Amino acid sequence: MKRLALIVVALSVAFVGLMASSQGVAQAQNRDRTGAPGSDPDCSSCHNGPTSANAFFQVLDVVTQESMSAYTPGQEYLVRMVIAGGEASSVYGMQSTVVLSDGSNAGSFSAPSANAQLEDVDGRHIVEQNFSSVSNVFDVIWTAPAAGSGNADFYMSALECNGNGSVNGDGYMPASLSLPEEGAATSTFDPATDTASSWSRPLPSDESWTWTAPESGRLVVTDLSGRVIQASQAKWGEQLQWSAQATTLAIFVTDRGHRKTWKLPRH
Repeated sequence: MKRLALIVVALSVAFVGLMASSQGVAQAQNRDRTGAPGSDPDCSSCHNGPTSANAFFQVLDVVTQESMSAYTPGQEYLVRMVIAGGEASSVYGMQSTVVLSDGSNAGSFSAPSANAQLEDVDGRHIVEQNFSSVSNVFDVIWTAPAAGSGNADFYMSALECNGNGSVNGDGYMPASLSLPEEGAATSTFDPATDTASSWSRPLPSDESWTWTAPESGRLVVTDLSGRVIQASQAKWGEQLQWSAQATTLAIFVTDRGHRKTWKLPRH
């Protein structure tokens, strides 16, 4: 009887440990593993399995859903954190923050989606999963910082997990995005100065969109809910094509880390 009781206790502790881990490391461990400056070591030491997924941010106008290339001080935006290209059976987790150049909080978070929660670790605001999520999309409302704050730097540690109760086989993906304050964004593409905020927009062709990559990188096309329609690794000058039967977001991230997003209407 005593042995049975010990077994029950051991199983209960293991179950609680698993549940705590899946509820997010800020809540379970009081740890910031976002990858932001000054954070704790990220999740890759445990979750180091192979993965074909990648993670990225979308900062969208709350009303129009247009992707933003700069923020207006004090304005509210929808920040969407997407883990794309995983296996159909995967579950997902993430931890994210947004900071200024000195590491302090950039603005504030509110109204997380049903699969996310807001936490605080040593004064740093955190948004993370509240349980292992079957959805690969996490949303939160972000209120931009005051005027004169400079760039808002987003960081995310993302996980694609097999849901077997162990870290074995789980994949880790970091993501980051630097969003300038309105009026400070570069408006032209100049390879000599290594900026990339204005590339040619994809062109309509029959029932498709066609686009030529300006340099090597990765193109991800999603619908407005964040579901991935196409993900392609592109070489310089390569022509890519995808369906125009629904409104889509096309996100291109170069191998050098530059990023551009287009919202493309159905035609």
